[in-house]
Amino acid sequence: MSNVAGRRRRVLVTGATGFVGSHLHPVLVSRGYDVLGGTRNVARASQAHPDRVFVHLDLHDPASVKAALDGCDAAFYLVHGMNSGGEADYAKAELDAALGFREAAAAAGLERIVYLGGMRPAGPPSRHLQSRLDTGQCLREGVVPTIELQASMIVGRGSESFRMVRDLAARLPGMLLPRWLRSRTQPIGIADVVTALVHALAMDVLGSVALALPGPETMQARTIIMRIARLLGRRPVLVDVPVLTPWLSSWWIRLVTRSDPRVAAELVEGLRYDIVSPDEGFWTRLPGYRRQPFDEAARLALAGEAEEISGIGAVIESAAEWLTPRDPSAPVPTRPMSAS
Repeated sequence: MSNVAGRRRRVLVTGATGFVGSHLHPVLVSRGYDVLGGTRNVARASQAHPDRVFVHLDLHDPASVKAALDGCDAAFYLVHGMNSGGEADYAKAELDAALGFREAAAAAGLERIVYLGGMRPAGPPSRHLQSRLDTGQCLREGVVPTIELQASMIVGRGSESFRMVRDLAARLPGMLLPRWLRSRTQPIGIADVVTALVHALAMDVLGSVALALPGPETMQARTIIMRIARLLGRRPVLVDVPVLTPWLSSWWIRLVTRSDPRVAAELVEGLRYDIVSPDEGFWTRLPGYRRQPFDEAARLALAGEAEEISGIGAVIESAAEWLTPRDPSAPVPTRPMSAS
């Protein structure tokens, strides 16, 4: 997306006050985009971030969506209904919201939608993952070209899935390890997610496409917990058990973590099967880019809020050459992969 007659490209970030949106917003501004943060409570968002521009956005209010998209060139779709609270059938609500958004985006003449969704598991998806996949498919079937990036666990302060495993690692002196904790996934640091999102906004691709966004390491869920515990200086006692279903496990997770109980149950259910990409997915488009190793991303996530924001900014700054230039005709730089 290049500038037209010197005008800065206007981008709407839905879910602007959420985990990913909060980190994405300042990076987009630093890249020269005119950024609008979509939120249902403009006053509260403006009070928390007085240096940012927000616009009222309720995805279940067509007039609100139309007004928020007016004058925009592209949009990031970073919302999901799992933790919206009180919505019995969030999957249907989420799909309805995506359908309304894609139609409004087409009417507004958007050039691109970038959607952050979930990676498909090796077995039947949980309700949460299926909803993420259905939302992505809905957006990609619209008129506006959509880049769907599919991630598994995102490692960063504010990530619900990371909060859950962090609390398990920090609070339990011992732990029963059910079979589902042997499932594998590819956690990815928030700094790498932001890099991918910004690049996807302007990368050269025709039509709509779904691309996996794997982290650099394939790890069992139990390994993730142990690596976090080690970073915290702890060595919990682990005991393998032959049978403990995700549903039963969600009850003891509720007792020891700060995660929303309903959200925790959904996340645990998603761990039944491996969530591993068969290839490098999106990262083939940034050859040589060095993704954060898990321990590095986790250490940053475990740090205090101020240190985390500063650290992510430093990571993004060091990776700035990998973010797609505002002029899409300019080549993406290449270099040998750095040593981990």
